[in-house]
Amino acid sequence: MSDQVDSSPDLTNLSATELDRLVGTSDKLDVKVAQHEQAAGPTLEKLTQSRSPSVLRSVAMNPACPKEVLLKLAPKFPNEFFANPAILIQLLIDPDLFSRLPITAIKAILRSPECPQSIIDWAMRSGNSSHALALAGRGDVPAPLLRQIANGPHIKAAELATSRLMGMGEPLKEKLE
Repeated sequence: MSDQVDSSPDLTNLSATELDRLVGTSDKLDVKVAQHEQAAGPTLEKLTQSRSPSVLRSVAMNPACPKEVLLKLAPKFPNEFFANPAILIQLLIDPDLFSRLPITAIKAILRSPECPQSIIDWAMRSGNSSHALALAGRGDVPAPLLRQIANGPHIKAAELATSRLMGMGEPLKEKLE
């Protein structure tokens, strides 16, 4: 059994310009560049040309990721989108940001188990049938929320929520006390 040595270069003290020059060398190196705290926005944008999900996932999690790039990656990497600490700052700066995401991104985020409750609440208030359907399809949606969807105006979402409630042995209407 031989000891394998990591032959990838140490990126610790590299500048943003030096990191940019490394882009495209290999997927493994691109992941390291995407995770680097000195990676600049243009470098991260360049990395989105990669076909490697690992590279793209790392770009989506980098706090220096430009807002437009982050929004473009959100549909494929919703968990990473919310794991990026910069998204909270972006939402504070632009509270309407989430509503401007493409519907594919919103649906992917709503389906994610990592989706914050505040986004679920926003989706329920929005009255959008795609949002209701995405939520009804989640395995971890509590019965009261499923009842709300089942009693809502969106037929497909209501049917799915009703079916899920019946499968859970839950009553379709909340009991009034």
